[in-house]
Amino acid sequence: MDILQFQELLRKKKAIPQCILFCPRVTDRKKSYEPFLVEETVSELIKINFSPGTEEFGVKTFYGDEATIEDVIVECKTHPFFTPQKMVIVRKFENYDKDGRKKDKELNLLLEYIENPSEFTILICITESIDPEKILYKTFEKMKGVVESPALSPAKIKEWIRDTLLSHNKRILSEALEELIARTGPSLTEINNALTLLLNYVGKRQVIKIEDVIYSCADVAEESIWNLTDAIANADSGKACEVLNDLLNQGKTVSEIIGVIHWLLENAYKTTSASEEKPKSSFVANKVAPLAQRFGIKKLITAMNLCNEVTAQMRQSGVDERLAIELLVIKLAYSPTAKHQ
Repeated sequence: MDILQFQELLRKKKAIPQCILFCPRVTDRKKSYEPFLVEETVSELIKINFSPGTEEFGVKTFYGDEATIEDVIVECKTHPFFTPQKMVIVRKFENYDKDGRKKDKELNLLLEYIENPSEFTILICITESIDPEKILYKTFEKMKGVVESPALSPAKIKEWIRDTLLSHNKRILSEALEELIARTGPSLTEINNALTLLLNYVGKRQVIKIEDVIYSCADVAEESIWNLTDAIANADSGKACEVLNDLLNQGKTVSEIIGVIHWLLENAYKTTSASEEKPKSSFVANKVAPLAQRFGIKKLITAMNLCNEVTAQMRQSGVDERLAIELLVIKLAYSPTAKHQ
């Protein structure tokens, strides 16, 4: 089943498996995954199964790159204290699924437990990668414990946003909804962060308009950073230095600004034919398109390398950071054919 169907089971208070595998959906070797829905569902499971204040006694979390399978199984079979049942959460579960189709000793223990779990324990395994052909996946599937959490379709994303706002007694206009998604991209984590800003901004007002999205999500879109991008794309070194000064006065650190500049250049590169990966947000893609057009593929790579070199110089030689970033911005914005005042 998928995660939306699983959430419906929870709402209807239906029985759920004792062992659950939250994982991406894999189709033709292509992975689709929305981690926000997994975290939302795990939080709901904890809320349903434990009264406030008892979670610390009833919930135990392991990480697949730290704990052994045996550690997990022992915890699952140990009777709970102070709570009638317990929940064992295993994150980075993919670390237990590296050995393909071969049943080693520890993997056998896990397979046996999944088929015969403790009645007082809910085992929740969370993985960001999965092979449906491997025996671990097939065992969860056999016990009806596989819960796929694929990325939502555009229509489902809009529905999720509307439902979330409705729970706060808010309604969003269509053009505002489109602007929100354009700015954040399809990631529910980014959308949820933007909704938090949006709800704080509109206060008691019930209808959300496009201007509310533009003003409230300025921190998400980093309007000052976009101004810096525009200045660099226009080869306006004077304007670029002015915006840089504003960012520094706002309390942004030099390392942070260089990191964002590199991120912008990276996204500009993703808009070119040389990149198989594309920017996650159409808003970002549109903003960095002029940068990609002016620089071209080779200069974008050179510019990203320049950012890395400046960062390394600051760490190794103790060069004046403000001077270093000013020179970086001037170099990026410089064009021998541009007119500078």
